[in-house]
Amino acid sequence: MDLARAAQIVAIMLSPTLAVGAAIYAPRLARAVWHAAGRRPDPLCPHSAPIEQLATDLRRLLRLHDDLRTSTEPGLRQVRLRALEAAITDLAVQAARALGVPATAPPAHAGLRPAELSRLLRDLTHAGLALPAVGLLTDGSGT
Repeated sequence: MDLARAAQIVAIMLSPTLAVGAAIYAPRLARAVWHAAGRRPDPLCPHSAPIEQLATDLRRLLRLHDDLRTSTEPGLRQVRLRALEAAITDLAVQAARALGVPATAPPAHAGLRPAELSRLLRDLTHAGLALPAVGLLTDGSGT
């Protein structure tokens, strides 16, 4: 018996199993492909968090930024301030989009400059977003 004949015998023995497996799983596969092909993004579906959540997170980060800015702790204070400003920038830009406030896109992996961020935060408060009166919002000097 050669190798080709053995392969034919194995194929004949496995064919009922393959046929039953195909009959069971083919409808699931077809349905998954149909749903994946027909799925389009809903234009009414928000692409970010709700404005309430954005505002809560923005308030928390602004207070944390103000506490860190006024602290006298040595260490990586400047690095932490820049990281907080980048996070505040991301949230502020998302909130601006949600409220229809014009906002410039921040540079990749960095936040807006403190003066630009302060201006954006003031624009958000003028649009009705309640933010705490902290240093970044009131005096425009981030650090």
